[in-house]
Amino acid sequence: MKNLLAIASFLSFSPVLLSSQVLAGTITQNGNQLLNNPNVSFPTISPTLIGDTLRFGTGNFLNETILKWDLFSANTLTPTSPTEVINITANLGRLESTSSRFPEDWDPTIYLWDGNNIVGGLFGDNRGGEFNSVEGTSNGSFNNTTFGPFLYAGNDFPNIGESANFNVEFELGQTETKVTLSGLGETLSFTTNNFDRTQSLSLLIARNHFYERYDINSITVTSNHVVPEPLTILGAGTAVAFGISFKRKVNQSQNKPNKS
Repeated sequence: MKNLLAIASFLSFSPVLLSSQVLAGTITQNGNQLLNNPNVSFPTISPTLIGDTLRFGTGNFLNETILKWDLFSANTLTPTSPTEVINITANLGRLESTSSRFPEDWDPTIYLWDGNNIVGGLFGDNRGGEFNSVEGTSNGSFNNTTFGPFLYAGNDFPNIGESANFNVEFELGQTETKVTLSGLGETLSFTTNNFDRTQSLSLLIARNHFYERYDINSITVTSNHVVPEPLTILGAGTAVAFGISFKRKVNQSQNKPNKS
């Protein structure tokens, strides 16, 4: 009975432990998990699931968003919050484009979006790999961009049919945002004040030209505040329901009169 009471006592506190709307840590999701994540949407094109990979065919227009992942709700960060770091790693597969003139064109872009402004970077195939800082505005589907500093990353850009990790880290400070692009053994950083971290924040994966095709194999998000995975939420709800039911039964058992 003591063991049962200990379990009941723990479960009585489980709603507090499991009902948090934001959790710290890292989330990695493959294509299948992204497809079933209620916080992930595909604003301009429906992908095809191939195994655990999401494949995106020919698009509709330039600078279109192919995947949006809602990470933070509004006011998760306040003007006085300490610097928040959001680290994004996307494992992307390079496919041949549908352009007869530019069959090798492939320029994935990774942004953080505050509902209006975007900051992030482009990883282009030019000259063996090019990093380009990007700022602009977005409606979540179309991205109106301005390119800033860039560097050529060498000759390690993935060939058609290969995949690679592309990383962007966002340091959201009180007065400015620092963005660092990493991959292929190189890094490029820039700062901007054109971003409002107090708004709802979303990850956007976009393409530069509509004829580019993409595989998204997985995305990893690391932060002090991360939206919990759907299965975690479901499991939490099940555990809470079980805890309430179990505690009720234990209480009923304790209140029954002893038979001689």
